[in-house]
Amino acid sequence: MEENVHLIKHVVKFTEIYKQNRNDKFIREAKCVAYQLEQILQPLERNDRLAGMMKHELVGFSSQYGGIYTYYFHEHEFLNTLAACQNELDECTRKKAEMALEFWKRENTRKKVTDRFVHQYGTEPGNGYRNSGYANCDCRVAGTNVDFSKLIRIGLDGLDREIEDKSSKNGSSSFYEALHLWVDTVRKACERYEKEAEDLSKTCEEQQRKNFEVLAQALKNIQHQAPKTFLEGLQLMWIYSVCSDIMNYGRVDEYLGDLYAEDLSAGRLTEEDGVQLILGLYKHFKTIDKVHDCRVIIGGVGRHNPDNADKLAMAFMEASRRFKETVPQLTLRYYAGMNEDVLNKALQVNAEGCTFPIFYSDETNVSAVEKLYDIPAKEAEQYVPFGCGEYVIVGKSLGTPNNGVNMLKALEILLHGGYDRFFDEQIETGLPELDQYNTFEELYQELFRMMEPMIQKLAVHKFLNYRVAGEEAGYLHLSLLMDDCLERGKALLDGGVKYLNAASEIFGIISAADSLTAIKKIVFEEKRFTLKQLVGMLDADFEGYETERKWLQEAPKYGNDIEEADQMAVRLFGDIAEMTSRCGEKAGLHKYKIVSVNNSMSAEWGYFCEASACGRKRSAPLSNGNGASIAADKNGITALLNSMSKFPADNHAGVINNIRFTKELFASSFEKIKLLVQTFLENNGVQLNICAVGKEDLENAMVHPEQYQNLIVRIGGFSARFVTLEPSVQREIIARTTYGG
Repeated sequence: MEENVHLIKHVVKFTEIYKQNRNDKFIREAKCVAYQLEQILQPLERNDRLAGMMKHELVGFSSQYGGIYTYYFHEHEFLNTLAACQNELDECTRKKAEMALEFWKRENTRKKVTDRFVHQYGTEPGNGYRNSGYANCDCRVAGTNVDFSKLIRIGLDGLDREIEDKSSKNGSSSFYEALHLWVDTVRKACERYEKEAEDLSKTCEEQQRKNFEVLAQALKNIQHQAPKTFLEGLQLMWIYSVCSDIMNYGRVDEYLGDLYAEDLSAGRLTEEDGVQLILGLYKHFKTIDKVHDCRVIIGGVGRHNPDNADKLAMAFMEASRRFKETVPQLTLRYYAGMNEDVLNKALQVNAEGCTFPIFYSDETNVSAVEKLYDIPAKEAEQYVPFGCGEYVIVGKSLGTPNNGVNMLKALEILLHGGYDRFFDEQIETGLPELDQYNTFEELYQELFRMMEPMIQKLAVHKFLNYRVAGEEAGYLHLSLLMDDCLERGKALLDGGVKYLNAASEIFGIISAADSLTAIKKIVFEEKRFTLKQLVGMLDADFEGYETERKWLQEAPKYGNDIEEADQMAVRLFGDIAEMTSRCGEKAGLHKYKIVSVNNSMSAEWGYFCEASACGRKRSAPLSNGNGASIAADKNGITALLNSMSKFPADNHAGVINNIRFTKELFASSFEKIKLLVQTFLENNGVQLNICAVGKEDLENAMVHPEQYQNLIVRIGGFSARFVTLEPSVQREIIARTTYGG
């Protein structure tokens, strides 16, 4: 009951601070966040190696994790909390709480985006396309990778000096004033935890006492000086991230590698000490457990001291090998000629069933990102995947992915004249009758004519997501560590960020491509049955049409290095990428690109889809990312990788390629698998998720989950404990091809 009263009083106080400062969005944000952090930062625990955890409350400010979007309000939870403690509140507090409820119903930032969208289109975002199955959209400012290198290089006092310098050049403003307040808020968080570490050191056993003494000193040091040890650098990065709600941590070996190597050289740290500190960071990652984010990047070109960085990369991989959890999403950027010890370590950790590190190819991606975003090569070298695998440029770009499009559902709706059978709803109007399509090309072109208005709406919603967030807040924590904001004297979304990009997720693209290949071949070329007859079979879920289903299943499928099928996938991918980009430019975004980095929604959204022309049954999972349709890759791993490498790498902002080996094959053919991975990544391969687990283990885990609690699998853009997944997702994973001996 006492906790509920605290939560309500927090809402009241936060609301008062917001109202008192509402005429200046920068000062309002700085003061609201300062108060918020006083309430939500959690105490140090006895087994902590680093300081900093939080627990968000019912109202607050957040770019992503805690409240999803800018100024948020959890109305349902607030009402339950208020009802639970009504009798414990005095009359004045209760009235203020009720007033706060009415205030935040109107004032929360997500509501303002919806209102702006309705003003432009006359309907809410969900009207005209389903939130489940066909397309969806949401509000976030996610995935921004700030310039932690600058933070580590100059420290908090250095940031204050830089703010002062730019203020003197550009003229003082509340933006610069608020940035000073923000830095002081981070400094006060360090002071608070310094005191807690000192207190704990007095009550702990010897080793813990020593750890807390060292931690207290590190927290004291980073309040006013740039980090001089690995612990200080790691702690400063983490406390800044916690205070900011940052969920992706960039190129850790680049900005912490020198401190780590210097500590090793000076004897201040052993390799085991380094791993233990990293495991302390991983403990916090797991507490937050943001499995769709939590990217930690190692390797790659464009690092200032690769030797030092690689030393730290090895320590991070060893920590992941021991930790064996769903976070962090440790990611290795591969390049030809890289340190072979690093590559071997990465594959060895994967071979043990860790699912990390994930592989990205700098051989493919650096030049592709340069073309994709029309940026200099040096900037392209600083690309990083975040979240499920979308790209941003460290310190220079946004790339928030807030919407998704189901390509297979779009094809289904087209074949039904705009009608959605699952939801019993007419989604689109004015489409041709099935017998009016004389050629496959007419059908294909109509698919995109039907989709374009919906794609345009999603682009507009994405633009409004940024526009309204910028009107409401300065995003001080991000603006301070993005390269151009201080120089321009403009906040992140007021013109401060150099590249205002965004991403749209595409689901079921390979299932749709395989369906289109089958329609083209079986219906229009071989004329075994008409389009109308095909739709009748799909509506019957192939009951009574087993022979016809077999014909469709035997049509060429992507993932087997068959040019006919692969080129359909490449064409469909390219056309939806081009349309998305065009709609984004029209909406006002710098670059708006597709990603195919699917999470579990490839299985979940499959539930809303009727049977499809690729031979897939009703409600079965969709293809995941750029992987083959479920179990359709029958010509071996080399053929699958050849198909995956055929997509142009410069028309998307991230794709996922999942492959799975048995542990036995990995153990017996390590060098062959290594050569296979290198060949793929050096020949237009973009990315690989490698999972080492046998199909039999997965099947047994469904029957005896208590015996497989630590079995981790790769879904798409994230990993999960297999036994925690929905049965539909488990079955989809089991059905994927496992390459064995």
